[in-house]
Amino acid sequence: MKQLDGSVLQKLRDQVRREVEEGPLQAASFAIGLDGDVVFARAYGAATPDTPMVVMSPSKTVQDAALWLLIGEGAIRVEDPVARHVSAFAANGKDTVTIGQVMTHTGGFPLAPLDWPDWADRDKRLQAFASWTLSSEPGSQYAYHPASGSWVLAEVIAQVSGLDHREFLRRRVLEPLGVAGVHGVSLGEPVAEQAKVLEHTYALPAETLAALPPMFTTGEGAVTTPGGLGEAEGRAAGFPGAGCVGTPSGLVRLYQAYLHNPGKFWSPDVLADATGHVRVNMPGPTGSRATRSLSMYVAGEPAARPGTDQAFFGSSVSPRAFGHDGQGGNLVWADPDSGLSFAYLTNTVTFMPWERDDRAAQLSTLAGRLLG
Repeated sequence: MKQLDGSVLQKLRDQVRREVEEGPLQAASFAIGLDGDVVFARAYGAATPDTPMVVMSPSKTVQDAALWLLIGEGAIRVEDPVARHVSAFAANGKDTVTIGQVMTHTGGFPLAPLDWPDWADRDKRLQAFASWTLSSEPGSQYAYHPASGSWVLAEVIAQVSGLDHREFLRRRVLEPLGVAGVHGVSLGEPVAEQAKVLEHTYALPAETLAALPPMFTTGEGAVTTPGGLGEAEGRAAGFPGAGCVGTPSGLVRLYQAYLHNPGKFWSPDVLADATGHVRVNMPGPTGSRATRSLSMYVAGEPAARPGTDQAFFGSSVSPRAFGHDGQGGNLVWADPDSGLSFAYLTNTVTFMPWERDDRAAQLSTLAGRLLG
């Protein structure tokens, strides 16, 4: 069995610990996966390794695992127009938008309006789909869809399977893989099951606070996590773009399944497309280049990562590493070359999604060196 490099592991532990003990983080937790399981987990501050936190944008790579099953079973195709399965979506020229375009953030409706609490109501979601218009030709531009696309994909799951997207994900993916629940990975847990979820807190510079858009503030002007994710009722709605809760151990165990595909859980061809086949390699609206497979960011060559959406991978993982980052510096990745998976979660937001921070790259660089 491969052994972790103790000196590198200590450096990784020290870096995470310092940001909690010396500030500004209230809590931080990380885990390392190898050979199909968790081989190390540690937490600092207000968290233990079993303390669930809000996963944020890496949640997209969790819901997509349910779509991979449906694609492999032939229930849907990547090339299918969304409207084939969700008729309400066809309005206003969206009838040609494909499932694959939505999964790769090239669907052309990145900021289509839909927010908590409306997205907890399926009828209101369908009404929103029908009202949306396109801001670009489908497939022509990469523009990260932070919320809209994931709800469309959730409805595809519901229409095709006959199950709510939360239930389908739990029954067909998370429970069979042994990672279900708030101490593993979950989406839309009932309010009663969320008592132990560590709430988000914000430690932002004054200039950032002054520039926050309304979605990040309450009516009283306090900072909040958007999309209802700062409250148990909002998380129970199962926002698939950012609303998973769980632990780093749950995430790295899930990503080990993505690496090893136990019992051919997913069609091997579908899994390879979802995690490794680069479908998007273009700059987004901010000029930052994104390299994405069907469901993941793909690391690419180390020299090309700085300043791109792949910067969070750091410099030591292989070009084939895949994963996703999210608000606050949360991240998860797996590297097919080394066999490592790595996840880091914090409940403290010290920078916003449109700002750059090198914490994730530093942590990933250390984690990528754990096997020498």
